[in-house]
Amino acid sequence: MRFVIGFAVLMAALTAAVESASAQNRPWCLRSGFSGPGWCGFDSFQQCMATASGQGGSCIENNMLVWQRQQQQEKRNARRQGRQQYDDGRWDSWR
Repeated sequence: MRFVIGFAVLMAALTAAVESASAQNRPWCLRSGFSGPGWCGFDSFQQCMATASGQGGSCIENNMLVWQRQQQQEKRNARRQGRQQYDDGRWDSWR
């Protein structure tokens, strides 16, 4: 029974953390401690470092935005490769 209650509390805490983290779409995060990226509310590294110097902590790039950029780049590359794959020169005679 204790396990079920503990598991329910843990799942509720994780759900709340995911909802609040999804609104953080800035490129730089203030990290204080070792519990994840922290607060991602900074547009520049300098803004983040100014806050970190007053509160302590460090600044890291927002991993979610880095991942999104990588996914977008992979999609662009896949589309480009798809076009090259089907461009076998048959349309050159129309020029």
